[in-house]
Amino acid sequence: MRGKLIRGFLVLAAALCIGGMEGRAEIAGDDALKNLQWNQIYEEPRHGGVVQSVCATEDYIITLENMADDPEVPDIVSAYYRKDTDESGNPVKPYTLAKRVQNREWEHCNGMTYNPKTNEIYVALYTHTIAENRGCLYVMDPDTLDYKRTVKISDDYNVLGIGYSEEKNQYVIQTNVDGGYSFKILNEDFAVIEDLGEYADTSEGGNFQDLEVSGDYILNFPTTWGLGIGDFIHMYSISRREMVATEQLDFQFTGIMVDEPESLCELAPGIFLAVVNVEAKDQGSMIRFYETLVPYNMTFTPVRNVTAPKGVEVKDPKEKAETDTEQSAGILIGISSALETVKIWLSKKEIQLPAKFALVFIIMTLTFLLVFLSIYAYVLRIRRERKRKERDRRRRRQMALEAGGA
Repeated sequence: MRGKLIRGFLVLAAALCIGGMEGRAEIAGDDALKNLQWNQIYEEPRHGGVVQSVCATEDYIITLENMADDPEVPDIVSAYYRKDTDESGNPVKPYTLAKRVQNREWEHCNGMTYNPKTNEIYVALYTHTIAENRGCLYVMDPDTLDYKRTVKISDDYNVLGIGYSEEKNQYVIQTNVDGGYSFKILNEDFAVIEDLGEYADTSEGGNFQDLEVSGDYILNFPTTWGLGIGDFIHMYSISRREMVATEQLDFQFTGIMVDEPESLCELAPGIFLAVVNVEAKDQGSMIRFYETLVPYNMTFTPVRNVTAPKGVEVKDPKEKAETDTEQSAGILIGISSALETVKIWLSKKEIQLPAKFALVFIIMTLTFLLVFLSIYAYVLRIRRERKRKERDRRRRRQMALEAGGA
């Protein structure tokens, strides 16, 4: 695993160092979920309910525990630290409890997702014990964990699961059985803009849990509780509108009598976290977090300065500067995501200290190279621009002399 991680960063650095490259990371393909290794990173007792959904914000991993499908019984919202410091900069242990509230009923709270652009969490209710909640989402404040408002999607079905694509600024939902377990794409205003079709007959089980969107793929857990066939994860292709993989899950349980994977989220490119409810022989009802690393492909696109043909209007320098800034920001975001991935893996106990020091040294070296080469590329761009302007001035002088001679 360490070798794969180091090679990945060397590839990333090499590609960026070539100059003018934009990177894109995505799940490696339809076979990426084969033989995944899931590592338990946290557990605690449940509080009499079932944890139905999970999502990740910049600071927290947030779960919803459904205490009862009863509007009079409030559910539990819990936030766990993602980082090693809290909001005040005090040291904390990642994945440990940060705060917890139990002040309202969230229906069955079968799924949820976080949108960093709006700084809101959207909860898929699945049920409507309150009649007007049919086809609705609840909106949660990720900082206070309080209810903000209700969003209506449809009167024809309930929303079973939800995921958010930051790249496209769109939401993907899965309907309940009334909608044929179909996937639908919503725009930023929660209007249905595309129906991906019904998937009632594709599941290993008879129902579905929450979902997560990653690039072109939708990942979800089918409900197989009580069927005696084990646990599975499904992968659907949005562009091809079909299920492309059904893989058996192996959480390497010991002393577990009953389990139910409920929800998953992506913490960093390729790092997924699953929340699983278990009945442990010696501990009783527990919630567990499991983490896995899904193979990713890195693709890079050259960013080139294109000279406009004769007669074509050249963009205003300000507009070009904005474009260059956006491209640089894209590269920095990619680097930031990669570093976040490394930070998570450095916190793992199974990686020995010498390997951690080696990895930190490599990262520092690559960071220095990237900064140096970025400055060098900027200087070269300035020089090329100056040379271009000088050629233009000489050409204009030559044209003026020729016109005067004529």
